[in-house]
Amino acid sequence: MARDHGNAVQAVLFDLDGTLVDTETQTDQAISVVAARHGFAGFTLPPRETRGRTWMHVADAIRTQTGIDAPANALAEELLSYWNDASQKAQPLPGAAAAIRAATAAGLRLAIVSSSPRSVIDRFVERLDIGECIGASARIGADSVSRGKPDPEGFLLAARALDVDAAATLVFEDSQAGLLAARAAGMRSIFVTRCATDIGANTALATAWCTDYERLPSRFWPDLRAGLLDLEQRSFA
Repeated sequence: MARDHGNAVQAVLFDLDGTLVDTETQTDQAISVVAARHGFAGFTLPPRETRGRTWMHVADAIRTQTGIDAPANALAEELLSYWNDASQKAQPLPGAAAAIRAATAAGLRLAIVSSSPRSVIDRFVERLDIGECIGASARIGADSVSRGKPDPEGFLLAARALDVDAAATLVFEDSQAGLLAARAAGMRSIFVTRCATDIGANTALATAWCTDYERLPSRFWPDLRAGLLDLEQRSFA
């Protein structure tokens, strides 16, 4: 296949929760447990209100639907505290750490853009042993931006930190909010379905999709960097 510089990717931005580590179950647990503490047993939120969203957004959604009178910031801290404890044993998605190392070896610039706080990114970067691949300025958490996903602010901030154009940037995401943010940033995206919900609808928002990183071809990262991959509507399942 001839080289196509128009398809070349210079940087890859990874979401964290549900994309690199399987922490979405703990998100649902945190919401249920914290709501019960405030007198609302059995309470849940739909995935569009939790996946790819900040804890402040989740807290606001809980308060709106239940009338809990705790301040939103205090409720968000309570949710995060429970979630931090519950996610201590969360497992990485298959092939996640190896994929990041392979992408780095292929010459791609990498960042993590998460709706979790920067401290959570740092914790999982250490657990995955990928600190040499994700620089400090390339760890964009909820506390790094004024507007969370689906706003593109986080992805655009990461692109600036890596000194790359949006058009040369690829996003890995598992949520509707994240995929919408990537699209709004003018970036291509791969929808990671392993932990995702609403797969049919969210697939339509992505450039391509994969089950997890072990399903990607052996030369995925160098071919991506060289512009040899046409991702449009590709499935790596």
